[in-house]
Amino acid sequence: MKSVRPLVAAFCVALAACSANDEAAQPREAAPVAIRVAEVVPAEAADTFRAAGTVRLRREIDLGFTTPGRIAAIAVEEGDRVRKGQLLAALDTTTVGADLAAAAAERTRAEADLARARDLFAKGWLTRARLDSAEAAYRAAAAATTSAHFAASTARIAAPADGHILRRSAEVNQVVNAGTPVISFGDDRDGFVLRVPVTDVQAAGIVRTGSVPVDIAALGPAPIAARIIEVAGRADDRTGTFAVELALPPNPALRSGQIGHATLAVRGSGGGGTMIVPSSAVFAARAGEAFVYVLDTEGERVNPRRIVTGATSDRGVVVLAGLRAGERVAVTGISQLADGSRVTATVPGA
Repeated sequence: MKSVRPLVAAFCVALAACSANDEAAQPREAAPVAIRVAEVVPAEAADTFRAAGTVRLRREIDLGFTTPGRIAAIAVEEGDRVRKGQLLAALDTTTVGADLAAAAAERTRAEADLARARDLFAKGWLTRARLDSAEAAYRAAAAATTSAHFAASTARIAAPADGHILRRSAEVNQVVNAGTPVISFGDDRDGFVLRVPVTDVQAAGIVRTGSVPVDIAALGPAPIAARIIEVAGRADDRTGTFAVELALPPNPALRSGQIGHATLAVRGSGGGGTMIVPSSAVFAARAGEAFVYVLDTEGERVNPRRIVTGATSDRGVVVLAGLRAGERVAVTGISQLADGSRVTATVPGA
């Protein structure tokens, strides 16, 4: 009996050792990977972009004279407010006045010649051809008088409406040609707009309903609500961009030339089921397909999901199929993840 006891003890020790080895041989589950996740959203809801533009009065025009001459007076300065009909600038009328007098004298002479020609024609002493010539001369003289009257009347520039003087492009005693801009005028009737340039793709998808948030540093940090009133039908020849005009609410602090930023929305590129995810969430992309790691409903594990990808932009990657709105995908730690990996997830910004 005494000889059996050592054997039993040795067996127990061996059994305990085997049990310890079995426990050591079992693989331990890896520690959770700390990741950040982003929510999958419809592409239509995410397609916004920020564009910089310039504040302008919607109606800004360059005013000039219709005839050449020497500027005799400029009655306004840059920044002045003016009323409709107010005198802005005038030419020296010596030349236009002389032209008007000469045209009027010629018309009087032609009118007298025509009267004599008609009298002589009635008596049979003048041919029809000579009468027709006299009538043509009178019509030409009358037209020249009308032109001279117009030139005399436009030797003065008057404000076409209530507005602002934006710029003076000439000075007193300067000789200008017909059509040379002398004053840049801003019409107050249609108020201020923000003009922003956008690409052809953005212009084609601009959403024109609702208000657009606009921030202008000169008005303070709070954004104002603007309204899209026009998207250019033709691109600028120099830049290739399309101008979008947004009507701004009245504000006495607005000035032409201020810089503003608008957050514009564009339609998504793939219909109602199209989603968008951050570029960092996508891996193993090839031939229009890729993978993302999707967080399970408990928020504890991730699984790879094949997706069909569309266009890529600074907003992320468009997903044409494979994801639903509201699902969450990993955006960091991708190289440490595998099918079924345990994770601790946080949302960016949290």
